Amino acid sequence: MALNRIMLLELCRRMQPGATVASFGYPDITVPMPELEPYLNGLDVTFRVDSPAICARHGIQQRPIPDADSLFKALGAKLTVFDIVKERGNEIICDLNEPIEPISANRPFSYDFVLDIGTIEHCFNIGQAIKNIANLPQIGGIIMHENPFFMPNHGFYSLNPTFYTDFYETNGFKVLECLLIHGKEQAKPPPTSRFKTEAMDATNVFFMAERVEFRPFVWPTQTKYKKIYAAAGLSGDKEIAHG
Repeated sequence: MALNRIMLLELCRRMQPGATVASFGYPDITVPMPELEPYLNGLDVTFRVDSPAICARHGIQQRPIPDADSLFKALGAKLTVFDIVKERGNEIICDLNEPIEPISANRPFSYDFVLDIGTIEHCFNIGQAIKNIANLPQIGGIIMHENPFFMPNHGFYSLNPTFYTDFYETNGFKVLECLLIHGKEQAKPPPTSRFKTEAMDATNVFFMAERVEFRPFVWPTQTKYKKIYAAAGLSGDKEIAHG
């Protein structure tokens, strides 16, 4: 899975020495090295021996691909990778469809950055998947997602801005950014209201949120319906058809 330009450059700008980073899926670094060198303080990184295959997989020009462990070490950060298989051999095996006890019980709320580089759309139990991810950052910790907004049959789901906004604002996070990305084009959508779009295939959502407080976990109600309930004078314990 690719760690794309906007997410990686946000990390480079925000990371402090000693930062802890959790990534769901081993990140392929597809950003060209000249864009990364200003953040490396002259430190060397190693390159992947399978760089030609990585470039072919992502449809990019052939070039050396930095090894993610080496890159994050040069940036002064510690990278931990969670995945369902050991692609590189150093991943912590987990299934995001299920509650992840080793994370939630032993290392809750401990990471500075948590990266979903295109994972949760492949998890059928997507609510549990995003809940697992939300268990990881500490106060001030940042979660970044990049998932499909329009990409038919890429995964089980394509995701809307309201999915992230309602989930994270309900659970003690502040939204920092939400963008629709297609190639080099970016657009800022409304966070929860309906909007029209001419989104093309391979349009992604980039979303970033910061934990500002700890709250008991709550499954969110969509903002659209909270507004309907409020306008009708209905409280949360009354049923209303979601038509």
